[in-house]
Amino acid sequence: MRLGILIVGSLYWGHSRVRCRWRQARLSCADEHPVRVRVPIRYGRKACSRGNTFTMVFAKSCSEDAKLGVGLVVPARAECCEPGHLLEEAEYLWAAERDREEISGIYSKWGKVCILENRDAKLSEPILQAWQSRIEALGKAYTALSTAQGEGPVLDASTGRALFDWPTDAVTKQPLLGFDLLLMTATEPTLNDGQYPTPKEIAEAWKAPGAGDNVLYFHNNRHHGITTFQDEQILAALRGAA
Repeated sequence: MRLGILIVGSLYWGHSRVRCRWRQARLSCADEHPVRVRVPIRYGRKACSRGNTFTMVFAKSCSEDAKLGVGLVVPARAECCEPGHLLEEAEYLWAAERDREEISGIYSKWGKVCILENRDAKLSEPILQAWQSRIEALGKAYTALSTAQGEGPVLDASTGRALFDWPTDAVTKQPLLGFDLLLMTATEPTLNDGQYPTPKEIAEAWKAPGAGDNVLYFHNNRHHGITTFQDEQILAALRGAA
């Protein structure tokens, strides 16, 4: 079973030792170019580790065509052939997300590793069952993510599955080919009265005292082809445009 990792932020370009080693050991970055895919993403999580500036979240309200962003799918280096392989990749992904050496689970309050199935592929039932058993063993600890007012969930916490469509290739406009299953991390959004931050609020957080150079998160994402429907508005706000 061909496994890909859906990346929508610094996992792809961050230079920490942990993330560099993860990409080298677990991904085929050096051998294959990532595939740019259209996915429902936006800036929506305030991260204290980034000076209380905003990072990317998956959002069901961005599922309509005009609001889809662009993320990257990178092949896992190893084929996913046995039930334990998917769980192993999920644990290494979570370690990279946490930027920690130790392998410790697949979730916390701020984020959960989840899967997205290609409904046109012939998926391995033992592998999917192993994933389901792992999620069931976590019980209520693997909680649902918050949603904005009027928005549907992006994650089914009872199955560990993402609740959006299989992505389309941003170049060909056709459903993503060459992968049977995707692993990703869905993170908890920071909402204010049930609303996501506006482009102005996102930009102001990066310009605030104490934010340091964390605006590079935004610019590095764009440099590597990771974009959202609000990028131009964010850029205008960063430049001080009305």
